[in-house]
Amino acid sequence: MTDPATRYRVVRELGHGSMGIVFQAEDIANHRSVALKFLGDEHLASRDIVARFEQEGQLLSAVHHPNLCAVYEVGYWQQRPFLAMELLEGWTLAERMAIRWLYPHEALEIGLQVLSGLGAAHTAGILHRDIKPANVFITRQAEVKLLDFGLAKDQAGRAASAGLGDDGATAVFTRTLTGVILGTYAYMAPEQARGEMLDARADLYSLGVVLHEAMTGRLPQSGAPSAEVHPELAPIVARLTALDRNARYGDAAEAYAAMLVVKRAGGPRPRAPVG
Repeated sequence: MTDPATRYRVVRELGHGSMGIVFQAEDIANHRSVALKFLGDEHLASRDIVARFEQEGQLLSAVHHPNLCAVYEVGYWQQRPFLAMELLEGWTLAERMAIRWLYPHEALEIGLQVLSGLGAAHTAGILHRDIKPANVFITRQAEVKLLDFGLAKDQAGRAASAGLGDDGATAVFTRTLTGVILGTYAYMAPEQARGEMLDARADLYSLGVVLHEAMTGRLPQSGAPSAEVHPELAPIVARLTALDRNARYGDAAEAYAAMLVVKRAGGPRPRAPVG
């Protein structure tokens, strides 16, 4: 087990989040900068939260993709779990949206990269379950990274309860053993908000909501995109946010292919964002 005191040299605190505190550090052995994410004191007494924190690292350390924030190590220091992660420089989509809404061609590029990362995660059997602007990171090199898989579930065997969905797809419950629904309500697929069993289409719904909000500043109403969504992207957003999951794209690859068609056709043509 790695001792952070000898393996890592802490440089500075990067910030506090809902789950704990993150530091910038130097990985002495591998000669690289990393982010050390420690679970907060207030969560250490919860076996469920500690387990989810560890699971985030264990699941992601096995998946390597440029659009997923890399996890290098899961460890303990003074009985506190930590993750050694890729150090990112840039801003979250939420921070970007606080400055201005996105141009349609920017939203398209972000959507393509998120779908690419989700495709890798889903192929590995991992659902994110909390896609929202704060969990989409844009680096200084304009590379998009998915963050915070703390609510992720391994469909293969590490879900709290798993089975077959109504369409035969592998799915997992969104509830913990205490019955609390996990995720951020505004971005949840209807089936997730109801506490039903999930598959990859729940993450696609959340992405559709994010893209709609990023372009218009508003959440979609009743699963339908507003008139402000660019006409070349409106059908894609509409299908992503369909209330009936059987009406959505079947997987991330199908949604990616639809967006790629728009990009290769030269669109969407740049125009001013709403707001």
